[in-house]
Amino acid sequence: MPITREFLGFDRPALATAADFLIDRFGRSSLADLRYVIVVVPGARAGRRLLEILVDRAEAQGPMFAPPQIATVGHLPELLYQAKKPFADELTQQLAWAAALRNFDRTKLSIVVADRPDENDSARWLDLGRLLQSLHRELGSDGLTFGDVLQRGKSLAGFETERWQTLAEIQHAYVGTLDGLGLWDRQTARLFAIEHRECCSDRPIVLVGVPDLDGTLRQMLDQVADRVTALVYAPQAWAERFDSHGGLCVEAWQEVELPIPDASLLEADGPADQAEEVARRIAQFDGRFLAEQITIGVPDERVVSPLVRQLDECQLPNRYGAGEPLARAGVVRLLGDLAAFVRSGRYADFARLVRHPDAETWLMDAGVQPGWLQELDDYYNKHLPRGIDGRWLGLPEDCRRLGDVYERVARLTRPLQGAPRAIHRWLPEIRQILFEVYGGREFDLENEADRRAWKACCAVHDALDRLADIPETLMPEVSGAVALRLLLDQGNAERIPPTVDAAAIELVGWLELPLDDAPALIVTSFNDGFVPSSVNADLFLPGGLRSALGLDDNARRYARDAYAAATLLAPWRNTTFIVARRDADGYPLAPSRLLFAAPPDAVAQRALRFFAEAPRRPVRPPLAGGLVSSRPEHAFEVPRPRLEPVTEISVTSFKKYLACPYRFYLDQVLKLKPIDDDAAELDAKSFGDLAHKVLEHFGRSDARDATDADAIERELSHGLDVLVRERFGGHPGAVLLVQIEQLRLRLRALARWQAAWAAQGWHIERAEFDRPGRLDVDGESIVLKGRIDRIDVNQRTGQRIIFDYKTSDVDDPPEKTHREKSGAWIDLQLPLYRHLVRAAGIAGPVGLGYIVLPKETGRVGAALAEWTEADLEDADRAARDVVRKIRKGVFWPPKYPPPKYREDLAPICLDGVFGRRKWR
Repeated sequence: MPITREFLGFDRPALATAADFLIDRFGRSSLADLRYVIVVVPGARAGRRLLEILVDRAEAQGPMFAPPQIATVGHLPELLYQAKKPFADELTQQLAWAAALRNFDRTKLSIVVADRPDENDSARWLDLGRLLQSLHRELGSDGLTFGDVLQRGKSLAGFETERWQTLAEIQHAYVGTLDGLGLWDRQTARLFAIEHRECCSDRPIVLVGVPDLDGTLRQMLDQVADRVTALVYAPQAWAERFDSHGGLCVEAWQEVELPIPDASLLEADGPADQAEEVARRIAQFDGRFLAEQITIGVPDERVVSPLVRQLDECQLPNRYGAGEPLARAGVVRLLGDLAAFVRSGRYADFARLVRHPDAETWLMDAGVQPGWLQELDDYYNKHLPRGIDGRWLGLPEDCRRLGDVYERVARLTRPLQGAPRAIHRWLPEIRQILFEVYGGREFDLENEADRRAWKACCAVHDALDRLADIPETLMPEVSGAVALRLLLDQGNAERIPPTVDAAAIELVGWLELPLDDAPALIVTSFNDGFVPSSVNADLFLPGGLRSALGLDDNARRYARDAYAAATLLAPWRNTTFIVARRDADGYPLAPSRLLFAAPPDAVAQRALRFFAEAPRRPVRPPLAGGLVSSRPEHAFEVPRPRLEPVTEISVTSFKKYLACPYRFYLDQVLKLKPIDDDAAELDAKSFGDLAHKVLEHFGRSDARDATDADAIERELSHGLDVLVRERFGGHPGAVLLVQIEQLRLRLRALARWQAAWAAQGWHIERAEFDRPGRLDVDGESIVLKGRIDRIDVNQRTGQRIIFDYKTSDVDDPPEKTHREKSGAWIDLQLPLYRHLVRAAGIAGPVGLGYIVLPKETGRVGAALAEWTEADLEDADRAARDVVRKIRKGVFWPPKYPPPKYREDLAPICLDGVFGRRKWR
């Protein structure tokens, strides 16, 4: 007797019609006793909703109600046969595959695995095990073994017979491994039950809206067909589009036209724009629907975050039923950071670990003194370390707090060090680490953040228990870091469900929409790649082989999604489709192919609409909600400067004042500095500082007066090597090594110039001269601070020149860097050096200039200023004018457009902010 099909039509929601069918068919008068009925639904959410509707229907009919057994499609097979052995869990299956691969003949294995992992590389063996487990599961779900593929594929052109013969032998070894442990996996057990016709049921089975049945389940249902009724959510007139199981006829759906109204289609750019369109569409409902009567479909999960954010801003209650991935939970991320640092010892992994909020809380509770995060950034920017091992570069007092942090982290992770061992022997150490970090934390389960954190901790605890239950013969020997990774892998597919909120807008995945009974529906990301999704290139199952085997392919997915879209056009629904132009990464998207399952005229119009250049968005009123502005312009203001006494000024900071007095105030008066550890190489300032330190050492060495270029080069190169070891340790990173050698090339060119310069009688009189000077302004002097790189004197003529080293890529002369073409001063550094050298008793005229070390080494040498005394007196007047303004507190307003100076001050100055106020 074949399976009975019942078509529910589209007049009402599927689950409501199905509930009426169940009560009418299996209920008796006032007694709705459905205990002996198995009801099968596509997913758990549909099952929960069906039960709610059944309860409501039963209460209206009579006082007695016994619910049916509601099962998902994935759990139905185990209700149809009696398993003869316990099932292996996920990790045990993966380890069994890994063992089968590891023990397989080396020569044969090379046909499948070209690069055989090392014998002790348990992590790679496990990765290969996961790969074959996935293949085994996909084929098994359609009733196939690797041997079946071998037999069916032999007739196909280009079929890899030898490869599949090897895979079939490995699969046989895998099954034998589990059999030796007294275990089964579900795919093997189901195929065994089918082969031996063990499927049976003495209870009626009702399939509710299950249009996509895999091959294994079809074969199992065939053995109990007389007990099965398939409720098909479709009109009776569509009967030819469904097979005898109530599933989709793939070919029949390829040419079906979908009457999607153009009025139901909206366009948006990226995820944030989609979220705004959703909110505006809800606003257009004008209160016709309650929140719980609205569902938002999210085929692309990356749209969920902007959607939730937008709905929250509009004060619309919402709930993403799938929940938050466990991988995002704090405890899981902390364990991942621990694993990364234990494995690598790299600075980046250490910094990520200690910046984790839970690690930071643990360190502060342990008594670490504040300020260590800044110390960490400073240490990195100065030394650019690749690794962190407790041996510190530089002065001890510069990293005292950082050393305390490292010692505590080292003690925490020390139990995870050492030689590989059986994974169960790592579990006590991992539990102790978790207790150390989280043992003192109190969780308020009424607080949503605490509830999620508690759930995540419970999930990790359960994963530890599963690791402890691995059969001893499969127990891999791994490092502590790999043990942590295996622990985290157990929760890759887990999610932390949100709290129940019946009065919320539900966000659900695409495949859950056909059975959703909300009358208002908004589908986001109605784009190709999401609807329908595609089967990408497969390592083992290319498209032709996949279709020949009857596996899930693009045609099957198109049929599934075409049917789903058809259900969303039911007359009782108010459905809106949003077509995006870009995904979350900014890449362009094409509209869903389902939009072109239409008459030719509609296809042409939609092609013009969706493939044309995006129209300019009209100005629309702001959305109602919590973030609606009550003023015509933003209230952000640049903070006004306060009058601060300034008693000393560095000669280099005059340039900053001339560029922008306000930025001078932020930088020089308030001492605001950016701190981060993003650098992967020396920036221009650090590169110049390294060169200055080498040249300072040279200027004080015995070689400073040498006229032998080779001797000078050896001294400079040696000084560079010593400084690099002191600052960066014995093993700088590759990028840093390149920069060091670039500097060495510049120093080599400088050595040639220096030798010729010394041969002319020039002697380095002082290096890194840093005594303060004074500048008289209106009878009151102000202290000038600065460090002169070197002062040279010619022993033949007595002439002196003040030099400043310049390591920028270009070799601009002093005139270009200090004055505009109009003659206005934009930098006063070199002229003001005259006032500093007076502290050394140098009162006469001195020359001023640069020693340039540009990228083009042929241009290394002196670049002298040609200013007259009148020019220098004009520079002094400009400096005095700056001092007068600073004394009066003239730091306002910020210059706009901003100077090319400090981008890190741009947020304070509101550079580039739309609606930025203009100051007079």
